[in-house]
Amino acid sequence: MKNDTNDVQGIIWDLDNTLYRFTDDFICSCNEAAAKAAQKLGITLSYEDTLKLAERSEAEHGYSMHGYVADHGLSYASLHFPFHDNIDEKVIAPIDGMRAALECAVCPQAIVTNASRGWAERVLKYCGLDDLFPADHIVPMEDVGFKAKALTDEGFKKAADIIKVPHNKIIMADDLDRNLILPHKLGMKTVYMHHGDTMKDLPAYIDNQFTNPIELVEKYFKF
Repeated sequence: MKNDTNDVQGIIWDLDNTLYRFTDDFICSCNEAAAKAAQKLGITLSYEDTLKLAERSEAEHGYSMHGYVADHGLSYASLHFPFHDNIDEKVIAPIDGMRAALECAVCPQAIVTNASRGWAERVLKYCGLDDLFPADHIVPMEDVGFKAKALTDEGFKKAADIIKVPHNKIIMADDLDRNLILPHKLGMKTVYMHHGDTMKDLPAYIDNQFTNPIELVEKYFKF
């Protein structure tokens, strides 16, 4: 681990597969939600073929709607809300002990997510974390012009302003390494959530890696 320090005054969290875990049922729900959203927007495929394209897109790109955007001319912005509205939050896997850990991270915290605000609020409520992240501490994708975290630093800057902490005193934690490049450039400390699949050699833009957020809190706040 690099740049190890306890000089942390704020945390920005990713949401999906960071503050909770994906399950196989969750992936299925995402594919079905993507197919329903594409059908609603008039994609020229049968539902069966629409669902198959979502499954293939998720398997090949980690993103159920890739084929709709790349090959069928649908815009992500038009898919964003109907997709998230149709996912079943009850098939996610909350992490035991998460609430206690977040309460022990005695610093301001925010969430930056590629998901919608509605989805974030539903997930946080289901996981019993909603009162720890009020609406004004969530930066969803629609608040940054539907631009993904890997492509814009706008959400990270917004979150830093919300928690009122200098960039070099903030940890940004995410389960996708590509989402940590821009926070690193902003001067934030970056943490990769590997969920058991550790990186042997951390790239220069990642400072630490942990199995889950509880380990992060244990490291930096002596939980």
